Amino acid sequence: MSRLDDGTLEKSLEPLSYATPSVAGPEDAKDQQGDSTTSSKVDLQTAEDDSFPCGRWKAWFTVIGAFLIQFYVVGILTGFGVFQEYYSTEWLPGYSASSVSWIGGVQYFFELGLGPVAGRLYDEGYGRLSTLIGSFLSMFSFFMLSLVQQDQYYQVFLVQGVGMGLGLMFVFGTTMTMVSQHFKRQRGLAMGIVAASAPLGSIMYTILLNHLFHGPIGFAWGMRYVAFATLGCFVVGNLMLHSPVKGLREKAKERRALKKLAARKTDPEGATYSNDTTTTPLAEAPLWDAPFVLTMISAFLWSLGATPPNFYMQLYAEMHGVNEQLCFYSFAILSFASIFGRIVPGWMADRWGAANVFIPSLGMVALISFAMFGCGNAAGLVVFALVFGYFFGTVIAMYMPMVASMTPAGTNIGRRLGVSLTPVGIGSFVGPPIAGAILGPNYDWWKTIVFSGIMVSGACAFNVAALIIHRRRQAHAIPGVKA
Repeated sequence: MSRLDDGTLEKSLEPLSYATPSVAGPEDAKDQQGDSTTSSKVDLQTAEDDSFPCGRWKAWFTVIGAFLIQFYVVGILTGFGVFQEYYSTEWLPGYSASSVSWIGGVQYFFELGLGPVAGRLYDEGYGRLSTLIGSFLSMFSFFMLSLVQQDQYYQVFLVQGVGMGLGLMFVFGTTMTMVSQHFKRQRGLAMGIVAASAPLGSIMYTILLNHLFHGPIGFAWGMRYVAFATLGCFVVGNLMLHSPVKGLREKAKERRALKKLAARKTDPEGATYSNDTTTTPLAEAPLWDAPFVLTMISAFLWSLGATPPNFYMQLYAEMHGVNEQLCFYSFAILSFASIFGRIVPGWMADRWGAANVFIPSLGMVALISFAMFGCGNAAGLVVFALVFGYFFGTVIAMYMPMVASMTPAGTNIGRRLGVSLTPVGIGSFVGPPIAGAILGPNYDWWKTIVFSGIMVSGACAFNVAALIIHRRRQAHAIPGVKA
């Protein structure tokens, strides 16, 4: 009787009713088949909606649009080593390598260091406007760079450093955030495809600009050709972009109104009344936590340490007697390897997690940075460019997906991704002049190379610590899961 009272026996008999064959006519069978077909279609539609919140076509069109925009804007910055070599030897010969590298450093700072500005604009509902402004500034700067005069450092600095940098600030973070919010199951792959636009653009720029600058066309008309080539991609790219979150401006106004209301409903000691339900929409996860802080420290260190290979590889090879034509193609080789380093790991991250792909790749970059000593001969230059390009491309592509994967639910994702770019921008800003100062007028290459390897190694250690803390917190949040 006790078994009947607590319902255990009844539950044990329930499967028998499902096992009993039912007697049904042909019409019933058709109805059941139709119901199952309809159910399967609904399940497939629901799965697609879960994977693409705004639809498959809008998602992939946004990927293509972001790819086209970043192909030119970010691609020319990725290939800045060509400008570093040309400015140091031809256009601005009276200025040190450290002074010239400030131009590229300022671009990186505006692109990444001021990411929170673009992130805030996106959260306020001005993502499309941000990309339009950035595209216009970039186009204008391309044309103006063709008008700068030789040996006039300040003109190059203002146009290429500040002008192009501001364009990058409005474009880079905004397009990446748009793409990230269009996908749930294939986010790593989609963002990896967009990130691959930079090395593809860099391949084109490094080959094209080396031939234009050192050929009969020259610097001025070479930059004009580049400016005209970018116009079509900017127009098509902006037309294909789609902001995935509807009503962002209305939501932003609602948040501001609720914050004002919460301020009026707060007692003198700063505690909000528990019976006030109007403030519940303000409950958000904090922007800052220990894993995020450690990740940002890591980002500053690896962006600081990645400067010598990205800025000085071609100059190092030329000064050590490597064939000039091969030196011209060295950054193209690096960018070619970076394409695979940005797409393939994105596919892997969707299966094994972005952090599990990012951290080993960062460790490989630390080891390879010490191998820049081998760029003094043709074989060493090619191998270094291929290996470093692949793994550093992975680091670049997986950084934002890794930050997104370690972001707690309820955190403002646009703001957090924007803030996460700040240390990368600061490191990229101060890294080139620091590396140039360490290099010195006597070109003490060993100091710069060792500095690079140590910085990236430290970055890897901080990222490992961030991942450990994050997983322990996850384990405590989910009962029964061990860290």
